[in-house]
Amino acid sequence: MAERQNRLRMDFVMKVLSFDEESGKLTFKLEPDPRRYEWTELDGEPGLYDRLDKAFFPKKVFFESMKQMEGLPIYHQPQRIENADAYIESRISQIVQRLEGNEETPRFEDKSEQFLQSLECDRLEFVIASVDIVGSTHLATTLPQAKYARLIGTVLSELAEVVPKFRGHVLKYTGDGLIAYFPSPSFITMNDLALDCALTMRQLVHNAINPLLKRMNFPVIDIRIGLDSGEAYVVTVGSSETKKHLDVIGGIVSLACKIQAIAKPGEICMGETTERNLHVAWRQLCEPVNCGANWSYKEPNGELYRIFRFKVTY
Repeated sequence: MAERQNRLRMDFVMKVLSFDEESGKLTFKLEPDPRRYEWTELDGEPGLYDRLDKAFFPKKVFFESMKQMEGLPIYHQPQRIENADAYIESRISQIVQRLEGNEETPRFEDKSEQFLQSLECDRLEFVIASVDIVGSTHLATTLPQAKYARLIGTVLSELAEVVPKFRGHVLKYTGDGLIAYFPSPSFITMNDLALDCALTMRQLVHNAINPLLKRMNFPVIDIRIGLDSGEAYVVTVGSSETKKHLDVIGGIVSLACKIQAIAKPGEICMGETTERNLHVAWRQLCEPVNCGANWSYKEPNGELYRIFRFKVTY
């Protein structure tokens, strides 16, 4: 596997000290999140112990690293869905329209291509999400083709509409799934956004799409999702004689697809890089996956690249 940058995310609790409404200036204090860290001593040296990564940071090293953050930009990239339940409820009438074949004439647009064209570099950090509709081959061979086309078209359309709500883009459709990406500038935030998007997709399928499929005499479906994070290249592929477009190329794309193939129906699985850069509240809900002898992807140090499963609680 291609070499990855070792990332170290630190989680803090922010305490607002003051806010000047006239100037918009916010003064706040950051403290290590007590759910993850504790101040302790190791061999007589005071420092900060990371319970999740089993790492010890001497106090001097910790405060020196904090000084290096001075002047660095702080990115605010909130999701565009305030309440997932309300969003899912708002989609029901549109899902019914699509399943009935009464969708309005579509407007064709490729916002992913527009975004990739706007980049000033050909190398960027991404989280890749690979989404698969489970059992689509069986559906294709058992349903009337028109009904199958409406089912798959509806599910893909609804899943795709979730992606930009979490500041991502759909890279491509795979016939029975899609590949999406969540780009920098904030490597930390994009991991949280990608997982939140995956959870919303899952909730949309289980709480809105499937109940409507049952009501309208369609078979219910499920999805599985794989996530991986790191650097990839933006490359022009194809031929102007047929189709030519920008694509995201890199090991993280193929690994996200392979991780998705490991996941069981309804599961969200992710590579170690994604897991390590999630917020502590998310990381506490992740568990390692035993991939068996068929999993052979290794880190540069020769250790197996670990895969994690998110323990969905709803």
